[in-house]
Amino acid sequence: MTHSLRIVIINLCSECGKNKSVITKKWINFFSRLNADIIFLQEISNYNLVQMANDLNMQILNVDHIECTCVLINANKLLIIDNFHVKAVNSRTPIYIGSIHLDDVPSLAHHLNKIIYKSSKKIPLSYSLDTVLDICKKRRLPRLKKELKEASNCEMAIIAGDFNELSHLDLNKINTPVSKMMAKHGFDDTYRYIHPNDAGYTWPAGKFYKNEPNQRIDFIYTRNFKIKDSVVFGDDINWLSDHKIVMTDIHLPHKM
Repeated sequence: MTHSLRIVIINLCSECGKNKSVITKKWINFFSRLNADIIFLQEISNYNLVQMANDLNMQILNVDHIECTCVLINANKLLIIDNFHVKAVNSRTPIYIGSIHLDDVPSLAHHLNKIIYKSSKKIPLSYSLDTVLDICKKRRLPRLKKELKEASNCEMAIIAGDFNELSHLDLNKINTPVSKMMAKHGFDDTYRYIHPNDAGYTWPAGKFYKNEPNQRIDFIYTRNFKIKDSVVFGDDINWLSDHKIVMTDIHLPHKM
């Protein structure tokens, strides 16, 4: 049994380019060089996911058209149990795979930089930090709690996505609710685990949203895996998305 997995998370950026057929082919070409075993896709509207899976020789684990997420897996290493569980080849131990795209309001990075974030709802800059954190809890934690409940029966789990919230690990004495709850439930922030002091900003990227505050909002969280490496990349002028990629390599336990 192969004892390593490569995990990738990328927001495809629904507003980044109109010709999704052409962009799909570009993403396929890009992903084919990564040798990923699990790919978490965000903002999938109008992308040809079947073509992507077939050309990458992967299988679609699940698609959520409400949150616009999709998970692809390498069937040579992972066997599908159901839409949210896989197991390594020659193993009986289930692994929970959860994809999540949380509400983009409020943007804590904008508020801390005294910039109005333009979205479905504007949060006044006059609001205190505690008030903004309360809004974070109300708008994000119900969805996150649902995901964590689904994952609770699995000792090993991977949850990744666009969380749209800064981590408490990146801030001084600001207890952002989402990352605190992930830590409470035994999940490791894989990038921060490997890079305790690097910024690792994932948004904005490339030519998009140049005047917005840099922030790390895309995460790969794992529970009960050994984290081998994690990197953030994708910021050249011809980059396809407004988000960078997070890529993490993990080891499976030898006894599963």
